Amino acid sequence: MAVFLKGGLFFLIGLAGLFTPEEFASGLGLSLVSAEGAGSVRAMIGAHYLAMAAVCVFAMLRQQPVLLLPVAAIELVMVIARGVAAANGEFGTSPLVPTIIEVVAAAALLTAALRRLASK
Repeated sequence: MAVFLKGGLFFLIGLAGLFTPEEFASGLGLSLVSAEGAGSVRAMIGAHYLAMAAVCVFAMLRQQPVLLLPVAAIELVMVIARGVAAANGEFGTSPLVPTIIEVVAAAALLTAALRRLASK
């Protein structure tokens, strides 16, 4: 169930990035200086999160928990990148909510994948 919730959250984030890139970027503390910036948010955030949502749902429907590992790895690397940003003084209040989402998602997906793999 938790994986479906994560998939749903990824889906909502993906839709926001795909259909409202300017507002989405602003919420992250980013300023888009050209139309190409909005296109980049659509492709790099919107599409990315929609694909992660699809993988989560597919993995659960097909009972293939190993498919959750790459999604968990993506989220884990995002958390590492947040740590690098913090070490470089690039972490303020804007990334707090996304960071919490990434930490929880990485832990939940990794736990779900490993627990299901261990039970097989």
